[in-house]
Amino acid sequence: MIYLIGGPPRAGKSTLAHMLLERAGIPGCPTDTLVSMLQNAAPQHGVRHGTHPDKAAPAQPFLVEFLRAVADGLDPSDPLDGYVVEGDIVTPAAATAAAAHGLPLATVFLGNTALTADDLRIAPDWLGGADEAAYEQVAAWVTEQSRTLRNACAAGGHVYIELGAGYEQGLERAYSVLMEHA
Repeated sequence: MIYLIGGPPRAGKSTLAHMLLERAGIPGCPTDTLVSMLQNAAPQHGVRHGTHPDKAAPAQPFLVEFLRAVADGLDPSDPLDGYVVEGDIVTPAAATAAAAHGLPLATVFLGNTALTADDLRIAPDWLGGADEAAYEQVAAWVTEQSRTLRNACAAGGHVYIELGAGYEQGLERAYSVLMEHA
């Protein structure tokens, strides 16, 4: 099973991936690795880090091919064999495209429509000592991305879990949703 976790930055994707590793022994990787590789080795494809709104679109074909390779490496006779792929390029469109290939997927999207600048300061190194305006701008952007994601999930029949109303409870719910497929 491939466990896909998508959502905007700072939504809890890596935390959920670590929960899957620690509790169920399911390894994985962040899509930042794929983005870095493509940005550095094949810049002509336009895949790059950042908060630009079209970040995921040029990465989607590469992500789907990566997921196909992951699926090829899974042992179909072992129902516990799995791999986690998490990142902000995991979108409802990418999940739908991967599912169209018949890949064994369990997918959840995390969002936080209540994220504040103070929430971002919990990991101050993430914004590299930015000023107050940058923290406010990024918090607003993540909030808007979460709303957009929530709507896309509703339209496409994907599971969206809001973490703004209870972070720990939301992560536990997301974990349960993914493990239902194990």
